[in-house]
Amino acid sequence: METIEQIARHFLRGETITAVPLGEGIINTTYKAEADGKKFVLQKVNTNVFPNPDAVMENTVRVTEWMRARLIEEGTDPSRRVPEFLPCDEGGYLHAPEDGEVWRCSKYIDGAEAHTVLTDPALLTEAGRGYGEFQRLCKDFPAEVLHEVLPGFHYTPNRYKAFLDAIEEDPVGRVAEVAQEIEFFKSRSYLADAITSKLESGELPLRVTHNDTKLSNVLLDNETGEAVAVIDLDTVMPGSVLYDFGDAIRTGAASASEDEPNLDKMRFLPEYYEAFEKGFLEKCGDILEESEKENLLLGAKVITYEQGLRFLTDYLNGDTYYKTVFPGHNLVRTRTQIKMLATMPE
Repeated sequence: METIEQIARHFLRGETITAVPLGEGIINTTYKAEADGKKFVLQKVNTNVFPNPDAVMENTVRVTEWMRARLIEEGTDPSRRVPEFLPCDEGGYLHAPEDGEVWRCSKYIDGAEAHTVLTDPALLTEAGRGYGEFQRLCKDFPAEVLHEVLPGFHYTPNRYKAFLDAIEEDPVGRVAEVAQEIEFFKSRSYLADAITSKLESGELPLRVTHNDTKLSNVLLDNETGEAVAVIDLDTVMPGSVLYDFGDAIRTGAASASEDEPNLDKMRFLPEYYEAFEKGFLEKCGDILEESEKENLLLGAKVITYEQGLRFLTDYLNGDTYYKTVFPGHNLVRTRTQIKMLATMPE
């Protein structure tokens, strides 16, 4: 097995190369590498989550190169605005040693950091600007050419079917104890196809979507607090802008984390919603269709509904998908999503 330094040398040149762990990501394993004083991000791709890393990188490189070209056309230096991946000495952008691991490397964006929690609405506005800029730069990208690296990821009707299957099969005997939660999701089943039906009819356009728009995937400048770049593009796929807006709101406009057992602490925060929406529309409002702008809140509802479905389905199936750290963890997560959804405006 190669050492971290040996892996880094497939991408980097330098007399001295070091690497230390970076960030708190739960999917990929990430290091901050230095080669003769220059900084890079060295990352091992989780092939259990992403079984086709070549497709992931093809999507990522296509989209980042497109965004970089748009910025250059506008006269903007893209070096801090878009992640830039380095080619491997073996060809392509991935190093895949015989042990089955898959590695990649990108330039480190200095002077900016990711925030896991934003307690200031002004910072949420900046996060909105970051994701809005992502949409603006990708406005003419042909989304249909992208690989669907996680098939059906936001196809909520399939999530609802999996939920119904788990109820019918009841593999670990938990259905009876969550009757109230089950009824909540059944009573709102109309949300399951609320976006997919609009995509299929053409009411909503197909766009490049990030699909993991948590706040920590926008780098904010350390001095100004301004949005610098959107990172972690592994889940870039074709979809609806409502997915990205909704996922950002699900976490960004919540008064507590999805793991909070005290439901009195969880509610939808309209002022945080408005702060994110303000920044988002400042950057991409001009390129969105009216059907998209009119349904932004629907996106938040559908994604919260979908995530709650996934948590409850996993609980019914015996906690086989999401990592849990205490008994009933997935049920706690389910209930926070229920509370979040129930406190959203009609």
